[in-house]
Amino acid sequence: LESVEARELVARYCRFDYAGARLTPADWPKLQPLVAWTANPEFPLMMVTSRFDLDQDAVLEHGKYSITVHYRLVGRYDMTEGYSSDGANTVENVHFVVAEVNGDWRITEVEPSYPHPSRASALQWLNKNLSEAPDPASKLTYQHAVQDLQLQKVSPTAQ
Repeated sequence: LESVEARELVARYCRFDYAGARLTPADWPKLQPLVAWTANPEFPLMMVTSRFDLDQDAVLEHGKYSITVHYRLVGRYDMTEGYSSDGANTVENVHFVVAEVNGDWRITEVEPSYPHPSRASALQWLNKNLSEAPDPASKLTYQHAVQDLQLQKVSPTAQ
């Protein structure tokens, strides 16, 4: 039962992340009970995804469960460089470790740890930042990202 519980914990984290919970400070409370850390980690980039799949089996090693999640990428948004569709339609593997922390199962490691929002969640975040951008250069970066992401064709297999 523990391996099923560990896998479900990672699946819940991934669903919240896909819905954009890592991008909005107000949504951090949704993720907080699932992880061992107390604050949403800073992230230099986010990987925009079209879907994710968890490995069927959680691997037990030294009392911890290791679960790999396979993300189908649409593109990436680098906080300093903006949006790029490089790597679109490739799969990125992210490794999760679930361990017991004070009697409860928690995600203790995510590698790599940046957000993996859906295209819709990323567009929502980009549009919000575009409307709040303090300077023309930032506005332009967000504007280009929104345009590029909206115009980008996503492979039918990635849906």
